[in-house]
Amino acid sequence: MGKKLQLIYLVLLVSVFMKAQVPVAGFTLAGQPCINGAFEPTNTSTGSPTLTFGWSIFPATNTILPSASAASPTITLGSGNYTITLVATNSLGTSSYSQAITGVTTCPACLDTIRMIKNIDTLTTYAAANNTLILGCQSGFAGFLTGTNCYKDKEFAQYFPSSSYSNTPLPQVNSVIVLFDSLGTKAGSSTGVPIYCKIYGGTMGAGPNSLINQVSDLLGTIAGATNKTVTVKYCGSPSYTFTGTKIIPHKFNFGGVIVPTSGFFAAVQTPWSSPLDSIRIFSNTKTNLSTDSSGWFLQFTNNWRTLRYGRNAKVQLAILPIIACQAIQGIEDNNTDFNSNITVMPNPGNGQFNLIFTLLKQENLNIKIINPLGQQISNDRLENVDNHVINIDLRNRPAGIYFIEVSNGNEKVTKKIILTN
Repeated sequence: MGKKLQLIYLVLLVSVFMKAQVPVAGFTLAGQPCINGAFEPTNTSTGSPTLTFGWSIFPATNTILPSASAASPTITLGSGNYTITLVATNSLGTSSYSQAITGVTTCPACLDTIRMIKNIDTLTTYAAANNTLILGCQSGFAGFLTGTNCYKDKEFAQYFPSSSYSNTPLPQVNSVIVLFDSLGTKAGSSTGVPIYCKIYGGTMGAGPNSLINQVSDLLGTIAGATNKTVTVKYCGSPSYTFTGTKIIPHKFNFGGVIVPTSGFFAAVQTPWSSPLDSIRIFSNTKTNLSTDSSGWFLQFTNNWRTLRYGRNAKVQLAILPIIACQAIQGIEDNNTDFNSNITVMPNPGNGQFNLIFTLLKQENLNIKIINPLGQQISNDRLENVDNHVINIDLRNRPAGIYFIEVSNGNEKVTKKIILTN
């Protein structure tokens, strides 16, 4: 019996040593880092028992978050040449691995929300005009100028010239915020009717042409949103408050769509085939004295026309694309409703940022701001947040990468912002 126990012990001991491995440090980088552009190395180190890590950078003009002992930290560099070193350690030994990075240069602008409605304009909606030549439009309430009506218009599109995102290399549409009117956005027949948001190529003179991509959300989800609000501060006059209707700010998420460098259209399809379902999109006023007007509509006959000449309405539509130059990397951004309904703009910015919430329900939030050195510079508690804009003033702070951490107790989202003052 004693020899059998010794044999079992020996087998177990050999098994332990066979599983044990001395550490071998290693990491890879996805692309060339740029100045103040947070990036996350992929740690490829191996070894057993459990490894501990130590990151260092020479010269030390850099930031490592959350700490130099993290397995895969987020690193921010200044300009110049650097050597990044990773040391991996366990009970069997220590291993180090280094990579040289040369010519760190300026990062491109990576995130912005564009809109054609100015902050001096008033958001509004209109009834479609009566028309003696169209059956059902001769008298009475004809429907919605910028939504479902007796004309059975199929889509509404807003044009965005290349000048509106010219500082964004290799632009992508990450998502589109559409401001719907709650009085005219109804799911009368079925909550399962899809409403498509589309990205088109094209020009202001000729209208939308090639479809680049589209996503859809259910009309019942849009119409039944719990984040309806009587005011928004990020489109049109920030001081205007509605009394007879509410705004439904709905975000359609694309996750990155390449757009043409010469301009593009963001469009919303109507439930034109159903007499019981409807949408209505906010615009600015027809009395706007500016000559610019770039809203289009798709007729029932599948011809695109301008709202300016086709409906005698010189307006822009409250359709707001969020533009990025590349997929956001570094800080983990989980693709959840909580994350996708929190936006920072402008970004980059000169010190005054807007943290925009379009949450599906009221939530209590903690908001922290972390500076480029990893130090917490503010910590605020907000109650009953759903559709709000929080002003963040960093004008007295030095330029660099900052992080805004938003938590509701169950989920945490970290947004990277670039201060350029």
